[in-house]
Amino acid sequence: MTTSSGPGPTSMRFALHEVLSGMLGTIQSDSFTDDPKLLAAVFEELAGRFPLFAPFGAGVDAEAVSKALEALEKNNIIEHGEGRYTLTATGRSYCVSGKRTLFNKRDIQQLEEAAPVFDAL
Repeated sequence: MTTSSGPGPTSMRFALHEVLSGMLGTIQSDSFTDDPKLLAAVFEELAGRFPLFAPFGAGVDAEAVSKALEALEKNNIIEHGEGRYTLTATGRSYCVSGKRTLFNKRDIQQLEEAAPVFDAL
């Protein structure tokens, strides 16, 4: 659970980069859009469907999404290519491990239910 600020806005429980990392540890696809406005809109849409994302329902700034992505890229979790981010092999391992450590069973279930939305990006 987040008590200090990290890249992006912080919810009551998790920072944006933590939820994004948890999602990356859940999706089947190895790549996703690099459009921060679209990703922010997806977080806002998921906020209406899943309590884990609810704190982001008030709005997610595209700049905050960009900062969260930059932090993941800096840590070699993802790589930026032509219009896409790609999850590295070590990045997937890191995200899966982090998901199991950071999130409880209910949160993981919500990540799994929300994953198809990210897989479609």
